[in-house]
Amino acid sequence: MCGICGAVSTAPVPPLGAPELAAMGEALALRGPDDQGSLREPGVALGSRRLAILDLSTRGHMPMATADGRYHLIHNGEIFNFRELRAELEARGRSFRSDGDTEVLLELFAERGPAMLERLNGQFAFAVWDRRERTLLLARDHLGIKPLYYAFRDGRLLFASEPKALFAAGWPRRPDPESLTEIFYFRYAAGEATPYLGVRRLLPGHWLRWRDGEIEIRRWWSLDDHAPGAAPEAPRSRPPRPLAGWFRETFDDAVRLQRISDVPVGVLLSGGLDSSAVAACASLQAGGGVSSFTVRFTEPGYDEGGMARRVAERFRLDAHELVVPPAEVPGLLEEATWRLDAPLAHGNDVHTLAISRYARPRVTVLLAGEGADETMGGYVRYRPFLYPRLRGLFALGLGALDRVATLRGRWRKASRLFLLGGLERQILYSGAAFLPGELGEPTDRTAADRPQETGPEGEYRRALCDRSARLFREPVRRIMYQEQQTYLQSILDRNDRMTMGASIECRVPFLDPRLVEGLAAAPTAALFGPFPGRGKAPLRGAMAGLLPRSVLAQRKRGFGVPWHRYFREVPALRGLVETVAGSELLAHLPIGRPAAAELCRRFLAGDGSTTSAVRQLVFMEVWWRVCVEGRGAGRPNPARSVDR
Repeated sequence: MCGICGAVSTAPVPPLGAPELAAMGEALALRGPDDQGSLREPGVALGSRRLAILDLSTRGHMPMATADGRYHLIHNGEIFNFRELRAELEARGRSFRSDGDTEVLLELFAERGPAMLERLNGQFAFAVWDRRERTLLLARDHLGIKPLYYAFRDGRLLFASEPKALFAAGWPRRPDPESLTEIFYFRYAAGEATPYLGVRRLLPGHWLRWRDGEIEIRRWWSLDDHAPGAAPEAPRSRPPRPLAGWFRETFDDAVRLQRISDVPVGVLLSGGLDSSAVAACASLQAGGGVSSFTVRFTEPGYDEGGMARRVAERFRLDAHELVVPPAEVPGLLEEATWRLDAPLAHGNDVHTLAISRYARPRVTVLLAGEGADETMGGYVRYRPFLYPRLRGLFALGLGALDRVATLRGRWRKASRLFLLGGLERQILYSGAAFLPGELGEPTDRTAADRPQETGPEGEYRRALCDRSARLFREPVRRIMYQEQQTYLQSILDRNDRMTMGASIECRVPFLDPRLVEGLAAAPTAALFGPFPGRGKAPLRGAMAGLLPRSVLAQRKRGFGVPWHRYFREVPALRGLVETVAGSELLAHLPIGRPAAAELCRRFLAGDGSTTSAVRQLVFMEVWWRVCVEGRGAGRPNPARSVDR
């Protein structure tokens, strides 16, 4: 829901001219095609583009002001418990003109200030201008589901839902070489960093206050407050037993809250456990007929459509399927990169954009299954960290095996990972695209090494050194926490940009704060289940007897895309592989032109071991062309639907 933007300064005139503010809003137009609004007065400029989801009338127009004109609010996202909060405010004498969540957010802020954040259950990023005190407050939700970026210089603060709006206001679009090295190795920039100099992201669970040309940033929510043995004033940190029963009840309620809408709601259904659980609960609550949307592939090793179809039939979903023709992938790749303002991190961004476009004539909200793996230990790479005393034996065994037989895929990476050295280094690089020494040495300042006193990576690093830290005592919980602050952020960025690029809001029930806090408090054994520990035991237990056994028992696959085929067979993409070694981009990466050329040559000759490196080079090259040099960024025709 919506895109927000603006600026504040100490000058006695508006900090943005009307054309600049309009340009910022236009850059966010797809985030809010239903309405637009602005406020310009000395010291402040606010802009909003609205995607109407709750209270579709003009009463939801933003900026929205309190009756006395003191507070002005612009808001991106949804407050799912707004009806409960509204009832409490009305009981204390507050009255309302609209029926949506934005006015509830505004009145709650007017009553309690930033302390009201602790009452919210939602996904949000908002800005409040206090006309009396001449302060601006920016705030972001617990887990960072909704984005918010800012740039600050000489007392002037610019902010927006996407970096492209900052550039539209005149902030220079200059690449940050340090972040590019990090992106090359990890696929994303962690913490506050972005690919651009001077452009920062407000971290999840933080607020930023501007006053008199100075900024103050504070953390208002932290997961370690809900660790086992946390302070007694955190009652939600102790989920009742049995865990599966608590999980099912809370998850059902999370889906119920996130179905609140005055427009149609559908489900992104891959056929995996997580999205199938969301679809099942949504359908049972609605009584059937919920629209589901599934990407299918002609390559059997990538297609999960058969499993998704079985789930759709069981729960009487209105199922829709989409095949993206390879010829349309180059155009989608350019547009997805433009929408993300960064190199693609996951490879399935283009298909998420395509399925969102296909869904848009039918729904305005999509529920998705992201967040379950990071909160319940679903990734295969977590499993070795369950048994820290066996890591040495594991490394020796894989090393010996690699000497007599060439390991591939995950096993090859695991054998290299556990020879890196200390636990902290292994945790840091477990989710990296490449390991140190594979393609050149990475910078010393990588994801967990950035000197950010308030950043999650800095906190994670301190927790590793504090042996008494409750939440991080076990290595597997350390890596889960780190990835909630890093890898998960890149997934949420993808979901937000690709769905909002089709003017659709994506909601993620697994990241309801009650679930995240409760699972953080649960014993590790309760998350992973019995040996060998597949992860997501609370979800499997809660869905037993509801989802098909084949869904419950299937191994973790992920949303894979046959990029090896696209890069070899689609002429425009093959051309990128053939020319990327000559790009100006390589001057900013820790890999030389000869090494890059050799990787590409081997890939085109059929060497599958080079696919990941070539994909990363191509994705970064597309970003360089589209977002730095301003080439491309075409908008292809939507991919076609295929009936089967």
